[in-house]
Amino acid sequence: MPTFESVKNLHSPDPNRFPFFETIRIACGLAVHADMHLERMRRTCLFHYNEFQFGKILDSIEFPNKGFMKLNIWYNQHETEIRISDYVQVAIKKIKMVECDPEFDYSYKYTDRNYLNNLLKSASGADEIIIVKNGFVTDTTKANIVFDKNGKLYTPDTYLLNGTMRQYLLQTGKIIEKTIRAEDITTFRKMYFINAMNPLETAPVVKCTPEIQL
Repeated sequence: MPTFESVKNLHSPDPNRFPFFETIRIACGLAVHADMHLERMRRTCLFHYNEFQFGKILDSIEFPNKGFMKLNIWYNQHETEIRISDYVQVAIKKIKMVECDPEFDYSYKYTDRNYLNNLLKSASGADEIIIVKNGFVTDTTKANIVFDKNGKLYTPDTYLLNGTMRQYLLQTGKIIEKTIRAEDITTFRKMYFINAMNPLETAPVVKCTPEIQL
């Protein structure tokens, strides 16, 4: 089986060649929630190409047996590019809400993230943004959101991308779907930013303050 060496600070491949990608958490040599990631790849390929050829792709990869690593798989109909790299969580201190185009769609995990990156740039000085679509809270640029209120955890039912960690937490009953409007954010105590690399236990946490507003 091929081994993919750890790499750092490399740009994503050309989105015209590899339109889609997956990010998978590797913990002590194991791919976390591998079945969910493969299912998303399968649905993506069937929708866009009417075929799926990568059902055994994880079997061909030798994962480093050390701590937590990040596995990226960029893919098209027939090809993949695979990288394993160290993962360092980015500190998030300043948050802003930003409205996106009502027609914006990110229901598949697209490699081309220019629109999301530009939304973040539009929020001058913010480390991350809460994206609001048609008045409803969706996601951040890189994560689904979980809100804490009176010890119960809620996630918007108006998400942009149905992330694998979000799916796992819903399936295990740890979080509840809820319609959340932009003006509702300050009714919650805090929020967690979850994704494949950030489970609820270690996800970045930010207080819901009045400063977070459109």
